[in-house]
Amino acid sequence: MVNNPYKTRVNNLCSWMADENIDAVVIEDSEGRRSANLAYLSGMPSDALLIIFKEGKSVLLPWDEILAGKMASAGEIIGYSEYERDPVKAVSGLCKDKLSAGRIELSSQTPHLLYIEISGGLPAFEIVCRTNGAAEKLLEMRAVKDETEIEIYREAGQMTNRMIDALCGGFKSGEIKTELDAALFIEAESRRLGAEGSSFETLAAGASRSWGIHAFPSYTAGSIGDTAVGSSGGLSIIDCGLKYKGYCTDITITVCRGTLSDKQERMVTLVQEAYDLASKAAESGISAAKLARKVDEHFAAGGYVMPHGLGHGVGLDVHESPGIKDKDIYDKPILPGMIFTIEPGLYDAKEGGTRLENDFLMTEGGAVPLTSSRILRLP
Repeated sequence: MVNNPYKTRVNNLCSWMADENIDAVVIEDSEGRRSANLAYLSGMPSDALLIIFKEGKSVLLPWDEILAGKMASAGEIIGYSEYERDPVKAVSGLCKDKLSAGRIELSSQTPHLLYIEISGGLPAFEIVCRTNGAAEKLLEMRAVKDETEIEIYREAGQMTNRMIDALCGGFKSGEIKTELDAALFIEAESRRLGAEGSSFETLAAGASRSWGIHAFPSYTAGSIGDTAVGSSGGLSIIDCGLKYKGYCTDITITVCRGTLSDKQERMVTLVQEAYDLASKAAESGISAAKLARKVDEHFAAGGYVMPHGLGHGVGLDVHESPGIKDKDIYDKPILPGMIFTIEPGLYDAKEGGTRLENDFLMTEGGAVPLTSSRILRLP
C-alpha cells in the first residue's frame, strides 16, 4: 500500500526496538485488556493480538478475520482460532517460529499470571514487562499526530461542529428539553453525520446538578432548561464528543438559562476569559504546565480555584498525552501535531457549574481550534 501510515508507525516503533534491544513487541486488545495501540499500528479496531518483530514484520491475529480483511493492515494476518484464541499459545508459537532467542516485550498492563504463563512457554527467551517500555513509547508516538490522523481530525471536527449547531438549535427551539433528550440526540446525530457514535458516555447535567465536574449519573430524565434552587436562572453542562474512524472529539457546552445570579455571571465570565486567555497563549512549544498555570492564576485573581486540569490530549482514546495541568510532570512542550482540549471550568454547590471545552490542533503558528463549542444563553 502506498503511503501506508500503519507501516510507517511500525517502522518507527522498530527503530526504538533496535535501540532498546527488543526483538518482538506484543500488543493485545481483548475484553478486559483494551489497548488502542492495536488500532494505531494495524487499523484493526479491537479484539486481536499483534506482534511486531524488530525487522519490521508485523503479524496480526484477529478474532474476526473478515473484519480484519476489510480494515486491517499487517505484514501477515493469521486467524486467532489457529491458536485457539489463546494469547499464551499464540505468542509462544509465533515467537518460536520467527525467532531462535531474544527479548520479547509485553505491555506494562499485562496481568502477572499471564506474564508467568508466557514466560513458561518461552524458556529460551527473555520476557520483558516494564514501565517506560513499549506501551509508554507508543503513547508518546500517538501524542503527535501524523498527517493521516490530522486529516481525520479535521473531518471529525467539522462533524462535531455540525452536531454542536444542531444541539444548540434544539435547545433554542425547545425540542431538546431534558438531559435524556440531549444524550439520545447526540448519539443519534453523531451516527447520522457518519461517525461511529459518541466517543464516551454523554454527561448532561441540568442546573440542579451541574455542580459536578463529571455528573453522576451521567444523565437523567431531568430538565436541561431548569434553574438553580431559589434562583431565576441556571447553568447546565453538556460534555460530549463523537468518534470518527476511531478518533475521539471532546467538547463541553454550558447552557445559561434565564437571569443568572451575580455569582453565576461571575463564574461564566471568568470561564470565558480563561478560555480566551489559554487559546491565545497556546503557542507552539509552550509548556503544558505553564499554560495551565496562566489559567490557574487568572482564576485565583478572581477568587476561584479550578478543581481539574486545563485540558488533555485526545486521539484513539478520549484522554491521551499531553496532560495540561500545573504540575512538574506536565512541564513538557505542546508540539506541532498534538491535538488537545482546552476546558476551563468552575463549580459551586448551590449555583451549579460552567465549563467551556474545545479541541485544538497545535501548529507551528499556534493552536488552531477544530471545534466550536460555546456558552449558550437562553431566555
